[in-house]
Amino acid sequence: MILHPWTVTLRHETHVPIDLVSALIYLACAVGVGLLTRRRPALGVAALLVLAPFDFPRYVGPTTITTLKAGVAGLLVALAFSRPDLAALRTAPVRVMVTAFAVLLAAIALSALHAQHLGAVLREALKNGEYLLLFLAAIVAFATDPDDRPFWRTLEAGVALVCLSALAEYLVGAHSGIFLHGNAWVFPRIAGALEGPNQLAGYFDIVLPVLVARALVHRDRILAVVLVLAAVTDLLTVSRAGILGALIGVGAVLVVLRPPQAVAWRYVAGVAVVLAASVAAAVRAGVPSGYFSLDQAPQAADHLANRSQLWHAAIELWRTSPIVGVGAGNYELDLAEVGLSGVRTHANSLYLQSLAEGGLIGLAATIGLFAAAIVTLARSGIRRPLIVGALGATIALATHQIFDDLLFFPKVASVYWLITGVAVAEVAARRLFERRRAATYVADVPVPER
Repeated sequence: MILHPWTVTLRHETHVPIDLVSALIYLACAVGVGLLTRRRPALGVAALLVLAPFDFPRYVGPTTITTLKAGVAGLLVALAFSRPDLAALRTAPVRVMVTAFAVLLAAIALSALHAQHLGAVLREALKNGEYLLLFLAAIVAFATDPDDRPFWRTLEAGVALVCLSALAEYLVGAHSGIFLHGNAWVFPRIAGALEGPNQLAGYFDIVLPVLVARALVHRDRILAVVLVLAAVTDLLTVSRAGILGALIGVGAVLVVLRPPQAVAWRYVAGVAVVLAASVAAAVRAGVPSGYFSLDQAPQAADHLANRSQLWHAAIELWRTSPIVGVGAGNYELDLAEVGLSGVRTHANSLYLQSLAEGGLIGLAATIGLFAAAIVTLARSGIRRPLIVGALGATIALATHQIFDDLLFFPKVASVYWLITGVAVAEVAARRLFERRRAATYVADVPVPER
């Protein structure tokens, strides 16, 4: 290994085709997850929690094969031969979520009416279909084996590994940074196993509320260490929207769980100190004057256009097809038509990207999916850590994506839908328990003789 401490080298996307070594890795993931699932479905879901952020892609034509896809295939095959409990799929919480997913997929299909690049529409439909499959697989596996102990320990281990992979970039070199003191020095922005610093912050938007919810209910020294490590690593991403999203998500967890007043005040004081210290450190370090605005000047280590330009482009593209949009996945391919030649990236806002690509229908479907998750988790009335944590994660991710499009990146989206799937499975399990208890009570009531 060659060490390049405190250096920044831009990462260039490469489409590496699948070879014998990568094919064997995928086979090993599929077989390994399948065997774990065969032994206990909860272990299969736990394995996917680790595979998701460390996904290893190789290309077959225009699509990718990844370690996570291989693992999901192994989990599904093992479940098919283990008499899975499918009753959870018929409960109201799951039906609501599946309906929201179906509406989103329908909006993607409608966006093809005005799309210039139909292949991009198909890829987006398949990607969201994969998220739905992952969500349902997590529900069925947990319903079949409702033991969350493997989930928690594996989540802690996965978060620790992600943090260490990111912090290691201070030694081996990072792929993004911020110019300081008039471009005299570059401060690395760490990403680790994720695609970039904002995506790493999106990962922490998901896991931090879940870990905090767990810590408020179960005291555990290992969990406390992992939680501190994750919080510090999140700050070092220097992702403004990501850090704000995590703070809001954790705040939502505190509101729902209502810990002792002293804990709540410590959180408020901690947030105030962190925000004040972060702003002071940024000013002291000499960040560019536009860093805290939408008009930040594009730099070598940033996107090829700033948010102001990308958002304006999204509005202009939406105006060309207000109802169904320009086509899912077409935003980055159509930027030249609105004056951003040579730029190929997402809109840096999930909602504006949905508006541009899916029109008013696509935006409504995207908001509806998040609303369905929030309502399903919030109205359950269950205050178990995973359910409350997933609610906080949903709120954090929905907030962060005002300024970023994180569902564009499978590593972030896969972790979110895995955790949300297990949380919704807990809600469904409670509904099934209540339904079966009511049925038993009715069966035991004696019928009066005539």
